Amino acid sequence: MAFQTRSFITQIASSKTLVLNLILLIFIIGCKKVSYEEPEISLDSYQIEDGFHLEVAVSEPFIEAPVAMDYDNQGRMWVVEMKGGYMRNLKGIGDEMPNGVISIMEDLDHDGVADHSKIFLDSLVLPRAISHVYGGLLYAEPPNLWFVDIEDDKPLNRVLVDSAYAYGGNVEHQPNGLMMHLDNWIYNAKSKYRYQRKNGKWKKEQTAFRGQWGGITKDNFGRLYYNTNSVQLMGDYVLPNVTDKNPYFKGGAALNKRLTVDQRVYPLHPTSVNRGYVNGVLDKDSLLVNVTSACSPLIYTGNNFGAQYRENAFVCAPEANVVKRNILTFEDEIVSATQAIAETEFLASTDEGFRPVNLNNGPDGNMYIVDMHRGILQDKVFLTAYLKNQYAKKALDTIVGMGGRILRVVKNENSPKDIINVEKLSTSELVGLLGSKNGWLRDRAQQLLVFKGDNKAVSLLEHVALDTQNAIAQIHALHTLNGLGGNLILKH
Repeated sequence: MAFQTRSFITQIASSKTLVLNLILLIFIIGCKKVSYEEPEISLDSYQIEDGFHLEVAVSEPFIEAPVAMDYDNQGRMWVVEMKGGYMRNLKGIGDEMPNGVISIMEDLDHDGVADHSKIFLDSLVLPRAISHVYGGLLYAEPPNLWFVDIEDDKPLNRVLVDSAYAYGGNVEHQPNGLMMHLDNWIYNAKSKYRYQRKNGKWKKEQTAFRGQWGGITKDNFGRLYYNTNSVQLMGDYVLPNVTDKNPYFKGGAALNKRLTVDQRVYPLHPTSVNRGYVNGVLDKDSLLVNVTSACSPLIYTGNNFGAQYRENAFVCAPEANVVKRNILTFEDEIVSATQAIAETEFLASTDEGFRPVNLNNGPDGNMYIVDMHRGILQDKVFLTAYLKNQYAKKALDTIVGMGGRILRVVKNENSPKDIINVEKLSTSELVGLLGSKNGWLRDRAQQLLVFKGDNKAVSLLEHVALDTQNAIAQIHALHTLNGLGGNLILKH
């Protein structure tokens, strides 16, 4: 009996020791210092316009092969990564592997550089576009367009919006973009459809066919801009779908207009291009003459660059390792674009791995560049033997799967703006943001006001719509009222 008692006491003591050890282990893990290690990336091979500098906002190992991005309401970057998919080798073997992801970048030490990332969605095949809308995430994974709700950074309630969003064709010729417009419709490049969710149901409606790869952008008035590989900037003279209402007007007269007469590009070094053997593609120094892979135009609507850069049109030319800058001119109904500085690009690099494929206005008023950062750019369907040999000769097929970058373009004399968590703002504060000088804030405030559907906003919006001191705020207020289903009654 005494032996049994001693054995029982020994078991209790052993159990207590085990529990204490577990508590101690949990405490040690909980107190473990969070790592904020950020890789150092050299930008010595990059040349940017005087008065600006580049910063690395995200880099490997946190992302690989980024092709598009968007910001959530907290101002965090969400990145589409063709990780382990697109053209991993000169034969293009493995494109169909479900390795793509959509990931969330985090800057836990708040120094402007991502130090952590987490995957939101994985096992995707060549994902190509995302958009934070209606409190969730809209994303394209050919051929489908999906929408998911978001809870604690996890996807919920996946809904198939369109099973034929990007049906057929190769990766260079499939719809992309997913831009929420001022008129509360979502527009795309390489597509003739627009999308909207109303009362919980998705609508698909025809619009004009616009552009190719890299998305679609808009100016403060609401005109749309896009491009093709060989035309760096195209656009519409009028707002989308307005000409459809006039049976006597031919839409072609105001849509899909070539805005840049000059398609010249000015790389810093001879780059590998697909048809460099064709007469006139390269100059006597083997430099590319005109764009051949222009993509992702962006009308800059931020508030950090100064008045002379407001509504400038930036364009990616990844085949030349450059980002171009054009100045828009508005004369009556005609829009045109010209090279900002003669024979000089806004940003250029001698690093042939620099592949700018997407541009974004940021919540901090700066511009962000999605650098896919890889050697092989051309898809296998259109890859000539000439370019394949160029890639092999320069060993560019070895710069694949090694990383990717998001670069921040900053004006030297301007200090960074604090990022506002718009999710926490009241209805009146959101209405106030419609008058912000930062286009990203205006756009997101409008989206949230429409999504939340707070009737208290109507009277506030009517006041803004009638205030002629800020025309841009008026435009947003009118579109927000339309999105809420309200009609502005003019009061005399």
